[in-house]
Amino acid sequence: MKTLLLSSFLILVFAHVSAQETEVPTRQNDIILDPITTIAGMGSLSYERLLNQDSGVGIHGFFYLGNEDDYDNYRFMQISPFYRMYFGKKYASGFFIEAFLPITTIKDSYYYYEPVNPNYYSETEDTETTLGLGFGAGGKWVTKRNIIFEASAGIARRFAGNSDMFSSITAKWMLGIGYRF
Repeated sequence: MKTLLLSSFLILVFAHVSAQETEVPTRQNDIILDPITTIAGMGSLSYERLLNQDSGVGIHGFFYLGNEDDYDNYRFMQISPFYRMYFGKKYASGFFIEAFLPITTIKDSYYYYEPVNPNYYSETEDTETTLGLGFGAGGKWVTKRNIIFEASAGIARRFAGNSDMFSSITAKWMLGIGYRF
C-alpha cells in the first residue's frame, strides 16, 4: 500500500513538473509607424508576424507622401519583406538582426523646353524598379500594455534594374512606435 501511494505521489509530482512549458503568447502580430519620417513627408509602416520567441517575418513599406500638383510628379516606394532573429530575454523583443529584400520603384517626370519657342515643352516620364538584398540590426521593446518601440537600420545592395535613377546602395530605417495584437 505504501508503495502504491508513493508511486502515485511521484507520478503526480513529475506529471506536474513536465507540464511546466513556455506558453506561446496569443498576440503574434506587430504593426509599427515611424512618426519622424511622416513629419518629413515620407510614410514608413511595418507589419511583422511573430513565428516564435526568437524569430518573425514581415514587410516594411517606405512611401513618398508628396502632393499631387502639376509640378510634383515624383513618386517613390520601397517594399521590403524581411526575416528577423531576436536575441532578447522576452518573447520576440530585444536586440535583433534581419535580412531583407528591398523592392524599390521610382517614377519621375522630366520637362524639356524648346530653346526656339519658350512656350513649348515636352514631358518624359520614367518609371524604374530595382531589387536588392540587405542586412540590418536594431532593438524592439514591448511594454506590459503591448506598446512597441523600435529602433532599427539596414543597408542593401541593389542587383536588378540599376540605372541612372538609382544608386547601387539603398537603406531602410525605423524609429517607430506601434502595437502588438
